[in-house]
Amino acid sequence: MALSPPEGPSQPPSEQPAQRDLPATYRNPWTTLGENLEAVAADSRLRLQELVRRNGQGSLWRPGWWPADLAPLFWPLVLALAMALLLWLGVQGAAAIRLFNAPSNAPSSPASLELEAPPSLPAPEPGPSEPAAPQPEGSEPERAADEPSASPQEQLLTPSEETVEETSQALEAEPAAAPEPLDALAELVQRPGTDGLLITALPSADQRTLVLQMAAGFAALPAADQQRYAERWQLWAADFGYDHVELRDSRAGLLARDALVGSGMIVLDELSSP
Repeated sequence: MALSPPEGPSQPPSEQPAQRDLPATYRNPWTTLGENLEAVAADSRLRLQELVRRNGQGSLWRPGWWPADLAPLFWPLVLALAMALLLWLGVQGAAAIRLFNAPSNAPSSPASLELEAPPSLPAPEPGPSEPAAPQPEGSEPERAADEPSASPQEQLLTPSEETVEETSQALEAEPAAAPEPLDALAELVQRPGTDGLLITALPSADQRTLVLQMAAGFAALPAADQQRYAERWQLWAADFGYDHVELRDSRAGLLARDALVGSGMIVLDELSSP
């Protein structure tokens, strides 16, 4: 019969481990959070390495139409396109926000700025130490007060009397060119360039057309010479202030006239002359 091992001396009650009130050992939560963050970072690093390895092997999912030889390039291209799209959306959003925050009122044009008159300052009132001097009846300030003062916009838009007078004087200093008197026309007949072909030069009733009477030798000239003389006399008539010129013979028949459309002279032959 086996004997039981001798029992050791029992521990006194004072040497037994003390009982705790808490169910577990207290740990600082910030220390636990730091340890968890380190574990999360290590796990993320391992998963990223696994994705890179599987992408290099071509074992990640990809569309069926994607070539197998280019399998490692599929997900990098997808990520690059996603980043480009996010960047474009950010730029467009910033532009929209800037446009929305821009002031709605447009700057006023220079014309409106000119029409805006500065605010009129009130006239200083005389102080007790400076009494206003009495003015005679009918003086200039009283007459100016009786007259209605024009608004600043009317003052800008209404020309002053000096401007009107200067404009009228300038117009009077430059009168319209009037036709020359008959004495000057008589001198035109005697010019050396007429060659004895010009008999008289008289203005028409409307004072706008110069009628030149030709000698009989004008009709006997060649057509080129007639055209040359007619254009020369047209320039002389323009110098004398006439708008139109007509060449007639002794029977008042029309030989040539200025062109109604364009410039130059039209020399009529015997068949076309009235």
